[in-house]
Amino acid sequence: MEPKRLNKFISDSGFCSRREADRLIEEERVTVNGKLPEAGVKVTPKDKVRIDDQLLSVRDEAPVYLVLNKLSGMSATADMGVRDNVVRAINHPASLQPIGKLDREDEGVLLLSNDSDFVRKLSKADSRLEKELVVTVNKPFSPEFISKLSEACASFEDGHPKKAVVNKESTTRFRITLEPGMNHGIKKVCEAMGYKVTFLQRVRVQHITLTKLQKGHWRTLTAAELDTLKQVAAAKPGKPAAKGRPDAKEFSPRGASGREKASFDRGGHQKPDRSAAPERGGAGKRIGKSRPAAAGPGGAKGTRGGAKGSGKGAPERGGFKGGAKKGGATRGGGSSGRSR
Repeated sequence: MEPKRLNKFISDSGFCSRREADRLIEEERVTVNGKLPEAGVKVTPKDKVRIDDQLLSVRDEAPVYLVLNKLSGMSATADMGVRDNVVRAINHPASLQPIGKLDREDEGVLLLSNDSDFVRKLSKADSRLEKELVVTVNKPFSPEFISKLSEACASFEDGHPKKAVVNKESTTRFRITLEPGMNHGIKKVCEAMGYKVTFLQRVRVQHITLTKLQKGHWRTLTAAELDTLKQVAAAKPGKPAAKGRPDAKEFSPRGASGREKASFDRGGHQKPDRSAAPERGGAGKRIGKSRPAAAGPGGAKGTRGGAKGSGKGAPERGGFKGGAKKGGATRGGGSSGRSR
C-alpha cells in the first residue's frame, strides 16, 4: 500500500472526515508510532496511528462499490453489534459501509462501499439523489390523497413548487418518484394524512434499479453508475447533478409497465425474479449465495463479514449467506416493522 497523508489515513479508517482529522492533528491528539506527527507526514498500515490512545487501522484493499437488493428484516448498518446487519449477511471480502438510510423492515436498493470518502460524501448528498419508491398503506386511499401526497413532497425551483410524480397502482399501493430537494420522509407524510405504511420498497436510486437483481443479492456498480454517483457526491448543494440514464428497456420513468406491475403480488411485495436465476460460467463472476473467500488472490477470511483484500479474486455478484436468522428476514423478504 502506498503511503497516505495522515489526515487521509484517519479518514479511511472511518474515524472521522479529513477536515476533522486536521483539527485533531492540530490539537495534538494524534500520534504516529508514539510521537506527535510532523507536518505533511505520510503513513502506511504498518505505522501505529492513535487518536487519544485509540489505535486506528486501515485495511489494504481496493475500492469496492456495490448495489444490494436489501431484504426486509436486515439492518442497514455495518455495526457488528447489531443483529442481522447487511454487512455480515452478504459476507463480502471488503470492509463495507452502507450509504444512506433504509429502515430494517424496508426493501430495495441499498448502496455500499469501502471507500470512506465516497461513503461520507454520498451520504451527505442523500437528499440530492433521485429515488423511486413503491409504497403500500394500510387502507384504500382517494385521488385527493395522491394529490396531497404529491404536494407534501414538493421541492421548490426559483420559488415555484415542483410536485412529486405519484402513480396509483392499486387501491392501497402507489409508486412515487422523489427528485432532489423533495421531502423524502414518505412514512411521516403518510402518517400525517392518517395512513400507515405497511410496505416500502426502494426500486431505484438515480439510474440504479433492481432489474435482474433478486432479493438479498448484490452486484458491483458499473463504471457509468459509479461516475454518476460521484458527480452527485461532488456537486455543491443547490446545484443540479447528473441523473444518469437507465437503459430504456430496463426502466420506465412514468411508472410501472404491465410487466413491472405483474412482478408485485396483491400485498405490494415483489415476486421473485425467475429470470435472474444463478448462472454458470463467466470468468471472475459469481452469482448466487456468497461464500467465505479462500486464501490466495482474494485474501484470507477477515473478521468483518468477509475476507481481507478486495482486488483480484473479489466476487462481482452474490447474495445473503446462510438464509435468514430466527426472527429476522424470511426467504421472501417479508417482515414486520418502520423508512424512507
